Amino acid sequence: MEVPRITELPATLASQIAAGEVIERPAAVVKELLDNSIDSGANNIDIDIVDGGHKRISVSDDGHGIHPDDIELALRRHSTSKLSTQSDLDCITSLGFRGEALASIAAVSRFLLTSRVAQSESAWSLSIDPISGSSTLKPAARSGGTTIEAANIFQSTPARRKFMRSQRTEFLQIVEVVKRVACSRFNITFKLSHNNKIVSRYRACQADLSERVVDVFGKQFLSKSLTVNYESEGMKLWGWLGGGDLSRSQSDRQFCFVNGRVVRDKKIFHAVRSAFGDTLPTGRYPSYLLHLELDPAVTDINVHPTKSEIRFKNTRNVHDFINASLRDALKAAGTLDLTVDNELPGELPGGAPAIHAARPVQNRYFQVKEPGLFYQHITHKKKQDDLLTNNAGLGAPVAALGNWIVLAQREHEYVLLNFQAATEYILKYRLKKDYLNKAIRHRPLLVPVETEANPAQVELVEKYSGELEEIGISLRIISAGAIVIKAIPALLEDADVKSLVRSVLIGLESLRVNENPGSELLESMTKNMRVSVDALSSARMQSLLNDLDRTDLDTTQKHHKGLWRTISVDEISKLIDS
Repeated sequence: MEVPRITELPATLASQIAAGEVIERPAAVVKELLDNSIDSGANNIDIDIVDGGHKRISVSDDGHGIHPDDIELALRRHSTSKLSTQSDLDCITSLGFRGEALASIAAVSRFLLTSRVAQSESAWSLSIDPISGSSTLKPAARSGGTTIEAANIFQSTPARRKFMRSQRTEFLQIVEVVKRVACSRFNITFKLSHNNKIVSRYRACQADLSERVVDVFGKQFLSKSLTVNYESEGMKLWGWLGGGDLSRSQSDRQFCFVNGRVVRDKKIFHAVRSAFGDTLPTGRYPSYLLHLELDPAVTDINVHPTKSEIRFKNTRNVHDFINASLRDALKAAGTLDLTVDNELPGELPGGAPAIHAARPVQNRYFQVKEPGLFYQHITHKKKQDDLLTNNAGLGAPVAALGNWIVLAQREHEYVLLNFQAATEYILKYRLKKDYLNKAIRHRPLLVPVETEANPAQVELVEKYSGELEEIGISLRIISAGAIVIKAIPALLEDADVKSLVRSVLIGLESLRVNENPGSELLESMTKNMRVSVDALSSARMQSLLNDLDRTDLDTTQKHHKGLWRTISVDEISKLIDS
């Protein structure tokens, strides 16, 4: 066997490999270009996306531009104007500093840079072909500032391109990036367009910063959140903190910035979460937009390829400052409502709602309301005889015990039936039957309902939209963190819509790859379904017994675990005598 020799990689191939550290998807390109535009002192930044970033990404600003003599140098790895010495690295105040963003983007796209400085007579453009590596520098026309276009992302690296998601999914990721960056710089106007249509515009605000908060989070968040402004020992924390009623099932509204840099730091997340103590249940995440300002010399941002993590010289001090500040803010609020919304009750492992038939049920799927007695006897002999002659397999109803147990009589024995469990079984049976016959009917909602969904769930909703329609669920994606429910199965018209869809989303995340994902989604939708009953009438009980007899269950059996149990008169006598 011949020993393989070691050779140096070609520069182009090395750049493409290194680019993977930063340029994972179109949203990463946008993030890097926005950082550069902000560092250039721009007041206005326009982001233009075509086909979700698959076809083209363009970021244009009115910053100071790049000197004509430096344009070619800007495309070389580790070339930057933002630091030059070790002392600069120890106290970074810019968003970019490694000097590899443009080189990485150019390595995986068809790249065009056009820039003009104030003193220059004209702009200059530099285009690069990622396959051949050839570049062309020539005069161009534009006002002061810089425009960078990246087209056909990963065209030179097909292995990476095939892992790109759909246009919608990639664009939603870009929307989230722009939102976060917009909340880091209130003094800059951001405009985002997709396929030549303006999607969002965040106008610069100076005096009233809450205008940007409303643009990004909405009026409800601003009206229910606390304004935070604390300062101590060289650290300042300011922004907006949402109470428990603004908590969410995922952490998509946790916007945190350190010295104006977007970060996702576990230590900060923990400091914020622990400030709520026990007022937020497990699995809920507070919403907030918080800025932490401190001396750059006591931070290290050069710890992650995407610069999303940060290291503090004294982590404990930072953690305790944030935690104490937010605790004080919550305490000072006094009457702040720290209750969670009724999206779901407490959750069991795997996301199943913690609902028990024998207990008062909150946040339930269904609520059957019918006038009647809490405990009803049927004593009229003729009426009872009529019911017995037309009974279902489990007999005729005699009484309702405890408002969830049906006492039925058949011949010389009695049946104890769990009304709630039986109702749930019938609904599941009918849904499954309709699904197999492709006959599930939709019930359009008069007012579509918006609910939360994390980016992974949004991506799955798009992927399995057809299968969701087959089980009667119609959803529309509106952002990387939210969807709108347009229709549900007609059989579940009394359902709590958000809870129903939440079970479907959980099912999407645990979906196994098979030939029939619709069947799995149907099982997930009905797995945690719960019915609550306020009162039982004889008519409703008889109807249930008849419906149960029409399912695939053998209702002539003595027992069925979880549904019914038969007891004879002799057994009742023995219980009394024992």
